[in-house]
Amino acid sequence: MRKTIKYFPLLFLLIFATGCTNSGYGSMEEAIQNSGIQYKQIYYQYEVKKGVILFYVNPNGGIDAGLVYKNGKKFKWGFGSGTVSYPTDEEVTWGAANLDINAKTEEQKNYWIYYGIIKQADITKLHIEHKGTIKSINKDANIVELSDGFRLWFALQDEQNSIQPGFILDGYNKDGVNVYHFE
Repeated sequence: MRKTIKYFPLLFLLIFATGCTNSGYGSMEEAIQNSGIQYKQIYYQYEVKKGVILFYVNPNGGIDAGLVYKNGKKFKWGFGSGTVSYPTDEEVTWGAANLDINAKTEEQKNYWIYYGIIKQADITKLHIEHKGTIKSINKDANIVELSDGFRLWFALQDEQNSIQPGFILDGYNKDGVNVYHFE
């Protein structure tokens, strides 16, 4: 009995210390809420190697992008940034976010993302590339239908680099005709 009482404070301290270190939360929503991020709705989730990129509506009425790291069955908020106007009168909007700003390892990096809203109905493909000599992105964007008829587009940068020169967006219709250009 005396031995048990002797180890009780040590056991209590161990249990307390284990509870104070948070290696993550049981759901993405819980990870977001406990990080202080406020959002109205998550519009889309895109899985990447070590987590999930989320596109969510912020309380001020724009779409932000954020990264939630996944470790086993636990989730931990990484970073969120950028705001794209939503809803919009523009035919195509764009924004960019460096979601790897808090990355602790090289493996977690390379989450520089471009994204926006497509309102122009005849755009079926959107191509993004950097102009100039550095070509850290040159690809067709992913396009996702949203519930209100707008479409979300996004593209992850192909190569990690710290220089972000201007970029070109070209939108094409179903016949392959260029119907939108932004430089």
